[in-house]
Amino acid sequence: MKTIKKHILFLIILCIVFSTASCTKKSQKPKTKSEDEPKPLPKVIEEIEKDTLKIMNQADMVPYFQRVIVEKKKIEEKEKMEKMQMEMAKKNKDEDKKDQASGEQEKEKPKPMTIEESILTDLLKQEKTASDKDQTKPPKDITETWKNINTTIIGIHNKWNVLEPQLTEENVPPDIISGFEETLDALTKYGIDKNYFSTINTANNLTSYFPKFMPYFKKEIPPTVYTLKYLTRNVVLNAAMNDYDSAQKSLNKIKEQGQSIKSDLIEKKAKPTADKFDASVINLQKSIDKKDLNLIRINASIVMKNIILMMDDLSKSMQ
Repeated sequence: MKTIKKHILFLIILCIVFSTASCTKKSQKPKTKSEDEPKPLPKVIEEIEKDTLKIMNQADMVPYFQRVIVEKKKIEEKEKMEKMQMEMAKKNKDEDKKDQASGEQEKEKPKPMTIEESILTDLLKQEKTASDKDQTKPPKDITETWKNINTTIIGIHNKWNVLEPQLTEENVPPDIISGFEETLDALTKYGIDKNYFSTINTANNLTSYFPKFMPYFKKEIPPTVYTLKYLTRNVVLNAAMNDYDSAQKSLNKIKEQGQSIKSDLIEKKAKPTADKFDASVINLQKSIDKKDLNLIRINASIVMKNIILMMDDLSKSMQ
């Protein structure tokens, strides 16, 4: 009898153990595919990139704008003097009316922008940052340009306030986040100080962080492409400072990192784009060897054009 009771008690204990284990398994729901997949790349990253390129474009126009503003003032003063002389002559001769009409037709204008007056303009055109005609139209006063630049920088601060929590949530390393913040703070200072070259250079440095953010999200285009864009601009900026050793280092990185993108392009049946990129990089190397800044600008803009083609080819293959 005692043996039967022991068996019954043992069976009851087993039932309790199995039922507890069963409940535990039910409570542990398997992760769905959507939970495992990374979140889409935040649109605010693209917005910040556009703003950064806009700042570079506006700051790069400063030397040209300053020259045009001075020339316009000289032309206006000259026209005032000529008008005064013609009004005085009018009192004596009625024939001067014809001279005045012809003078108005041949109105003097400031000289167009030269290649020496810009650093990144040709590259930025390939990135289609100068679509707004107001950005390339010389202002009456250069303070207007700096006001626009600083307004855009403030806008980046606001957008960063939106992006930073998303990066923290996706476990982006703190040193990358703090690096972006420090660079943005430096950009803010140079904008306020109206230091045009440091503004361009620091804005470009800011773009080097975008490909560092991207691996933590779902993306259509490999982050390396954005690194290539940053490095291509860096080649020209270093050459403009007569630092050809640093320009060469950036080009070496372009050659190295371009290999992985070339493999992707060949896989996507876009070998012609890969071949164009190779040829343009070779020509850029020749320009650096000659230490010719104008040639470097021209060939770097062709490299940038091919990088944009890469982006188009890779995004089409994702559709």
